[in-house]
Amino acid sequence: MKLIDISRISVLSLHYNNYTLDYFLDCQAKLGVKNVELLGAHQGLWMDEYGYQDAAPIRKKLEERGLSCPVFTPENCGYGYQFAAKEPELKERCFRYFANGIRFGAELGAKILEANSGWGYWNEPEEEGFQRAAEMHSRLAEVAKEYGMTIACESLRPQETRIGYRIDQIKRLFDTVNHPNFKVMIDLTAICVQGESVQRWFDTFGAENIIHSHFQDCDPYGHYVWGDGKQNLHDMLCAFLDNGYTGLFSQELTDGSYFEDPFYHDQRNMRNLRMYTE
Repeated sequence: MKLIDISRISVLSLHYNNYTLDYFLDCQAKLGVKNVELLGAHQGLWMDEYGYQDAAPIRKKLEERGLSCPVFTPENCGYGYQFAAKEPELKERCFRYFANGIRFGAELGAKILEANSGWGYWNEPEEEGFQRAAEMHSRLAEVAKEYGMTIACESLRPQETRIGYRIDQIKRLFDTVNHPNFKVMIDLTAICVQGESVQRWFDTFGAENIIHSHFQDCDPYGHYVWGDGKQNLHDMLCAFLDNGYTGLFSQELTDGSYFEDPFYHDQRNMRNLRMYTE
């Protein structure tokens, strides 16, 4: 039963971090996908607050394999760089880092920068962290506008942040930033952990403001291959499509068991997804 075209499937490069960029791209070409979401933490995708590597050779590698990178994800969960940094010097370093992510992404051909709320400190009032996140995203949205990019903000899990793990927190951030280049995205794991439905997100934001997704199985924690968690793939796809969603269904696989042989697990995942792409 075909519900979507294969061009709507994207694969995030995170579970290939121990392999070369060429290997990741070769594997995706073999899978038959057309789009990849590149992670700025990969050894072959170097960037920091001071600059980033030449995007032209990477773009050539993509084009040679018939691939595109519509979404770029600067590392934003594992480094010191985050969206709600407090100390003045760190705030400016974080701003420069994510601004470089926008520029790097644009040079790679991306139109979307994946982001989140940041987290602030857990021993301070949540409001302080929230205000810093809103200020940071307001500044970055202006940079995104300059480079033809749009920021897509996802929710996180409560173990990762106190200021952006619930739908009401992301809605408040969205309303506070109030910028055409700042939108939202759905991460299935994050919303399932909170017991939130896909429908509630579309009811809250509207399809026009949900521009990307991390669309993986979960239990409700975990970022799994479809079939390894407890979600219903058909029903989840329909929940997006019935609301007029036009973005990508990006596969974010983070479980450590996938890192040894990521291509094997991508093949497993794609076998399930192909039930609805052919």
